[in-house]
Amino acid sequence: MPDRTAVEQPRAPRDGTTPGGADGGSIVSAIMPRWASVLPLCLVAAATIAGCGSPVDTSNLTQVQMSSSQALPPPYGSAQAVLTSATSLATFRKAMSSDGIGLSGTTTSSDGCAGGTEYTIVLVRSGGKGSTTLNAYDCGGQITGNMTGNVAGFLDYVSPLLVATPSG
Repeated sequence: MPDRTAVEQPRAPRDGTTPGGADGGSIVSAIMPRWASVLPLCLVAAATIAGCGSPVDTSNLTQVQMSSSQALPPPYGSAQAVLTSATSLATFRKAMSSDGIGLSGTTTSSDGCAGGTEYTIVLVRSGGKGSTTLNAYDCGGQITGNMTGNVAGFLDYVSPLLVATPSG
């Protein structure tokens, strides 16, 4: 049977402070400030792993090229638009921001959906910055692609801007 009369004494931390903090408080009060400073980093890491994505750079935006194509039914309609005016680009940036559109770290794909509409949006920037391509495939009530945020809301903004092109 173990000896119940012996009481283990707390060990002093290596940094020379007293156990439980300088005020003699609990170990929890000593650890909380450190844990609280690490929490934001943990939340960011968890969000990144979960695929929340990263914001899309809209600085120096000079042009937005948008297109959509509908797979079914024939005539396999397609539509496109190009935004270049300062007003239309400002409205586009505002829509992206209000819908929280980001670029996901991975692209999701549809599991065998037939039909639907595919959207491609290319952001062209000046100043030697490369372009960014956003894709979304809306089919059967599911939206896949490389965008995060309120993608359905954003596509509601984009769709009326697209003008059908003659099929040929």
